[in-house]
Amino acid sequence: MLVIAHRGASGHCPENTLSAMEYALSLGAEAIELDVHCVEGELYVFHDRRLEYKSCGQGLIDQRSQNELSQITVLGEAIPTLWQVLQLVAGRAMVNIELKGVNTLAPLIAAYPRYLSELGFSAEQLLISSFNHRYLLQLRQALPHARIGVLFSGIPLDYDTTINAIQPYSLHLDINFISLDMLKCAQQLGIKTYAYTVDYIDDMHYLQQLGVDGIFCNFPDRAMHALAEPASADIPAANWFD
Repeated sequence: MLVIAHRGASGHCPENTLSAMEYALSLGAEAIELDVHCVEGELYVFHDRRLEYKSCGQGLIDQRSQNELSQITVLGEAIPTLWQVLQLVAGRAMVNIELKGVNTLAPLIAAYPRYLSELGFSAEQLLISSFNHRYLLQLRQALPHARIGVLFSGIPLDYDTTINAIQPYSLHLDINFISLDMLKCAQQLGIKTYAYTVDYIDDMHYLQQLGVDGIFCNFPDRAMHALAEPASADIPAANWFD
């Protein structure tokens, strides 16, 4: 089971910062997830649309200038650009880039070839995901060979239509809405399934038994250690949806 460091090693360090990414790599994480917003055409790594929740700044992140953003910190650490994070991680782990904010698609599409040619990533080492399925459909049309992950926050009525349209590499499923039917569908189609956010060991073992391919975890060291140990044979069934 793949352990994806959620916003870096965010259980140990300020999330989505360079220190969180570096610490995740030092722990042996094979994959890192991060979120991006667009500020004056540049992609910055930050989760929330508002700066107040996680930084010393105020207001909507995409309405700040790059100069203003350079003065704002997350527990004393700068908000990095996507390019800075990819420079740090290149050759060391797979990266899942979640398109979080508005106007993130165009700069991602424009910069994607440079991630491959200048930073040395392969298409297999970059996974682009979003809850905005319209973005993902446009991304599939613009970058036919890119790996795409479809994020779901619930159990949609028409997920099969979404899968057929986007042809994703992976489905990213809320652990509170794990659907056995969706898992079976993905497995039959050869689509990876990743669950978020999974920080409890019993949940990790439940999902492993179900055949889920990976988990997003704030404590990647905890997950890697737990999954390296054999699970109890008598783990009770969880309340997954049919």
